Amino acid sequence: MVWVIRLCILLMLVAIALQDFKSRSVYWFWFPLLTVFLVADLKLANHQSFMQTGEITLMNAGFLILQLLLVSVYFSVKNKRWINITNELLGWGDILLLLSITCYFSILNYIFFYVFSLIAVVCIIIIRALINRRYEQIPLAGLQACILCVCLGVSWYYKINIANDEWIQ
Repeated sequence: MVWVIRLCILLMLVAIALQDFKSRSVYWFWFPLLTVFLVADLKLANHQSFMQTGEITLMNAGFLILQLLLVSVYFSVKNKRWINITNELLGWGDILLLLSITCYFSILNYIFFYVFSLIAVVCIIIIRALINRRYEQIPLAGLQACILCVCLGVSWYYKINIANDEWIQ
């Protein structure tokens, strides 16, 4: 049963990536569905209680909201007017993907994934810009979904539980 849930998670992430690469938009229903499957995997594979999942989700969501608020404040100060980052800088799909995975990672692993994936996306975009030499919008949700597929695949194959921080110690 766990392998079916995990296969569905990977297929949803691939669908998110393909949609974002193709049309620069992602259907909203992927994100709650992904969250449900991630929580189901935690419950079945890791025997994590809903209380633990809720606490982790709140901490990770708080971190993400703080990051988004700081980015908004930075661009608002820079432009001397309030900037809504979802209008031009960041898509709702990007935010919803990051929100949907808040339930799955422990706080340190979420921060690690968040920072690592942003650095990886920047490197990919720089390489792509050097090759194409033209500006394109960044498919952040799609690229992060691909990176998440790799992270999940590696953690499941090597039985690394990224829902807690024990493997870091």
